[in-house]
Amino acid sequence: MIPVFVRGHINFTVPSTPEGRNFEFTHQNISVSGVSGLPWGTLNRQDHFGLQVEVTVRIPTEQPLSFKTTATITRESTAFADHMGLRFNLPLETARSLAELIRKDGYFPTDYIRKYPRIPSLPIIRTFPLKALVMPRPDIPYPLSFDVLNLSPNGVLISTENQAAEQLRPSQKVDLILEPRGWFPMPIRLQGVICRVSEEVSPRSSNVSRSFGIKFSRVDEMNRTAFVDLLKDILERFKELA
Repeated sequence: MIPVFVRGHINFTVPSTPEGRNFEFTHQNISVSGVSGLPWGTLNRQDHFGLQVEVTVRIPTEQPLSFKTTATITRESTAFADHMGLRFNLPLETARSLAELIRKDGYFPTDYIRKYPRIPSLPIIRTFPLKALVMPRPDIPYPLSFDVLNLSPNGVLISTENQAAEQLRPSQKVDLILEPRGWFPMPIRLQGVICRVSEEVSPRSSNVSRSFGIKFSRVDEMNRTAFVDLLKDILERFKELA
């Protein structure tokens, strides 16, 4: 497994809290993109979501790394809990230093290992579905279009800035249509369950961007066969790029 995290400590101050309260979290899984799974504590998922804070990061490896950066507060939810995250806004040189440290001293936690690894969205793979539709349900009267971020035999990660997606919640069942590209002859219809929702403020548009981790729950025989054929084609082309 390619290492994606390194263990470290983070510290930040939220000016809008009484006396500019300081928050410290030790022994966290830190990646180049940031940190997730933090408790909200006295912060509020409504009022503090999207707030930009100054963060100090300390990584006590054999060759320690410390840096300061701005970060944006994100939020995550599952059927069982709500968490806070921090999306780092790293300067290029700092990002390179952290990536190199993770490569040398990082790890891939066992609780993140999946039965089937997810395939990242790659436009260069001609058949890879870059778009998906969530079909109408009583609470959403029209289809919503999503970007596909990654794909596996068991599920998919999709994202959108359409604010109607706020109505989609963990544990909710959804109907999906994956839209393959290139020569692939048909869209693929599946049913799934939303397992995780991650939200952050898009730095480009200032809209709320929502990502949904969906586990497939039901598919008929025709669409199952088509989906297997699509995955085989994607994996063959993915191996050629490796």
